[in-house]
Amino acid sequence: MSSSSSSSSRVRYTLKRRRNIVANSSDTEVSVTPPRKRVRREQSEIVGKPDCRLDELLRRRMFDSTDDTVIDDLKSMKEFKRDQDVLWVAQHIFDKVKLAVKAEIREEGRKTLEVELYLRWLQGLDYVVKGIVAILDAKIPGTRRRVTGVGRISFSLLYNLMETFIDEVDSHQNGWSFRHPAGPVEPDPLIMTLAEECNDSNSDVRSEEAVQTAEEFFDRYDKVMVVALRRYKSECNKKLMALSIDRKEENLSRGCCLLSEQTGYGGTDDMGFNLLLETRDAMIQWKLEGQSSP
Repeated sequence: MSSSSSSSSRVRYTLKRRRNIVANSSDTEVSVTPPRKRVRREQSEIVGKPDCRLDELLRRRMFDSTDDTVIDDLKSMKEFKRDQDVLWVAQHIFDKVKLAVKAEIREEGRKTLEVELYLRWLQGLDYVVKGIVAILDAKIPGTRRRVTGVGRISFSLLYNLMETFIDEVDSHQNGWSFRHPAGPVEPDPLIMTLAEECNDSNSDVRSEEAVQTAEEFFDRYDKVMVVALRRYKSECNKKLMALSIDRKEENLSRGCCLLSEQTGYGGTDDMGFNLLLETRDAMIQWKLEGQSSP
């Protein structure tokens, strides 16, 4: 199947951001169901407290590519046995990144644009991307053969981290969070409001720089994610997993559309069509191969 065939199969989504609407009636509350709403697992739903050593493992592998114990530890982590557990780990990582970024902004004491905040979130994930690159490059000791069994883990983590990022941006844009159903999240006084951005003479330049840097990060993320996807495909029953990959691709495409509308990533005219393009093309190719297999 040619790349042009897979490109023609991609669907352009036009997703409008929706806000919660609360009726004025004292006994009636009407809310618009947000797009891409995902159920977050409470920690109490997990049997036993998860052992989130992932930060340590990724950093160890990133700084010491000869430490092969990282691979065995990673493959044996119970948090990676099911997709929903990978999602929990991704959220755990992202929560730590958000807290670190918030602390940095408070220490600097400088008003930050929303797009600059989102860029910092992305940059906080850089060590994960580098760690996964090192894991995918790992060789079986004494041979030139790559270590097997890391494709699913690597792809699932990158996919869920990106899904979490998109959801967090959506939550922040709408002034509330899926993880805080009791009410809206308190606005951070160091994050500029739209009115403040309009009155800041440097906001346009700063915004353009933040968007461009974020797009560069997305390009690098895409290249790593597509390698992880292809490794996953080579290590599993690709026909059996084709439907799951199809669902993930559709959700990712809708998310990129939403993200583009809210941040300007990839150009708002294209509605995120060019974000994570290599990965989404490879996912569509996988789906088409699964459909054509006997």
